[in-house]
Amino acid sequence: MDKKAIAEIRKLMTMNNCRIDRIRGCYVDENREIVTELQETFLALEESTVEKYCELFRQTLSGKPGKNLFNLEFPLAEEEAGGRQDLLYRLQQSGLEDNTLVRAFFDRVIETAAFPDKYLILLAHGVYDIPGRTSDGIDMEDASDYVYSFILCSLCPVILLKEGLCYDSEEKTFLDRRRDWAVQRPGAGFLYPAFNDRNTDIHQVLYFARRPDELHEELPAELLGCPMPLPEDDQRDVFKNVVEATLGRDCDFENVKNIHEAIGQLVEQEKDSGEPPQIEKVQLRRILYENGAPQDSLDTFDEAFEEAVGEGGTLAAENIADTKKLEIKTPSLRITVKAEMADMIRTRFIDGIEYLTIPVADDIEVNGIRILQSRRDK
Repeated sequence: MDKKAIAEIRKLMTMNNCRIDRIRGCYVDENREIVTELQETFLALEESTVEKYCELFRQTLSGKPGKNLFNLEFPLAEEEAGGRQDLLYRLQQSGLEDNTLVRAFFDRVIETAAFPDKYLILLAHGVYDIPGRTSDGIDMEDASDYVYSFILCSLCPVILLKEGLCYDSEEKTFLDRRRDWAVQRPGAGFLYPAFNDRNTDIHQVLYFARRPDELHEELPAELLGCPMPLPEDDQRDVFKNVVEATLGRDCDFENVKNIHEAIGQLVEQEKDSGEPPQIEKVQLRRILYENGAPQDSLDTFDEAFEEAVGEGGTLAAENIADTKKLEIKTPSLRITVKAEMADMIRTRFIDGIEYLTIPVADDIEVNGIRILQSRRDK
């Protein structure tokens, strides 16, 4: 799913355009035991409650693709009877009305999820009559040819609020608040099926993780049965190691700067696609070749790339290179330059020592104090 598709589905989880018809829930304690379950006809709930649930569901579809949101594809084996995609498909087809399927899903989540404390499993079902769309992007509400039926799962930590005073807007006074358990923003979740090309894609799922450093990789691996792409930090490390190893002695300032510029151009070319640009093995190999990589290193590049990323794997361009700035760092110095100004940095040898030179055209501040141009001209 690209950004436009995600935004379209998020809009279905608002009070004015809510397409969710049923929710199921399971409250789990720190011992992985079920405290209680809930089953609700969604729009029969009080308006304030519906809005709070909708907010949690929207948060499960928030964040940056490739960092918080991941398009995962099911292996064929998982689509066979008894597979993990098969369970999700039957759950979605049942509209969450099959208690046996719902309980089987809850049990699987509890067996899999590595949440150390109490948490709430929320499972929502919705139906969306996909409106036709004109060539200039205008929705035609009375021209729906397809129906998108989906389930959305949100895993929300539950924490104990401290006692204290809180303000009651109706009473216009401060009242004593008891120690209560409160549902927090989702830590992980998923949308199934995926919504690709404005239609149902039962072969993919959109996975969500709130924190890039805490992806809950056990959920894609065990609950969904889908391979997870490398985390952002790991992708950056793979890129760094592959570039350094392939360029070898040619890994100098100019070559590294040009590599980042090439990736930045790729991001710029793909910015209107709605999907985070991916760097394939062939593309990175070409970029390295054009920027000084010797042939003997390129001969081993393919194997090194596939070993780190996997056969057919890719690296998210925005994960491996900051296309907005160029950062130069030593143990005692850090220089940050806007990407479009990177060409003004040059290397120069003076008395046998290599220096980075930066022409000074703008006013300079030292610890917040502006150095006057007239003073520098003396």
